[in-house]
Amino acid sequence: MKGREERGYTLIELLIVVGLLGLIAAVAIPAFDGDDEAILDQAAAQVASAFRFAHGEAVRTGQPHGVIADQSSQFVKVYRLDVSVDPPVVHYDVYDPVTKQIYDLRFGANSEPSISSIYFKFEGFFFSQNFLGFSGATGVPKYNDSGTIRMLENGYIRLSHDGMTRTIAVSPITARVTVQ
Repeated sequence: MKGREERGYTLIELLIVVGLLGLIAAVAIPAFDGDDEAILDQAAAQVASAFRFAHGEAVRTGQPHGVIADQSSQFVKVYRLDVSVDPPVVHYDVYDPVTKQIYDLRFGANSEPSISSIYFKFEGFFFSQNFLGFSGATGVPKYNDSGTIRMLENGYIRLSHDGMTRTIAVSPITARVTVQ
């Protein structure tokens, strides 16, 4: 009579191995909250796109375009300035080329990123503004203060989410947009 041949592993041995692998994985793989960072990066990219689009439309159409932001209402909008009338009139009828909706970004609801600061400083102004305009044809970031042209000194919008921040900055003269 032949002895009984044992093949395979017992249930207890398998549970121990699986448990050890789970423990090793829990220790070796760090906790990664990439979703929060990705959400913040996407929001920053949307604001940067709004700046770039307003600048591009000013150059393309020859009409001043800009971006206005409001920290208390948590929005960023792209506008068009109609200079054919006196005084010029701001129109919020600029459409996002991707969504085909009015260019109006909303933040701060349902654990979304929020606008933590807005800073657009023009030459000769003591206080910062909540808007940034790009001149028609050239696209230079500036402000027409009743006939006095004031150039942008520094401009950014800062977003925050779960202790992380992104700053979307616009360079004076060149209107180069960077996300930091």
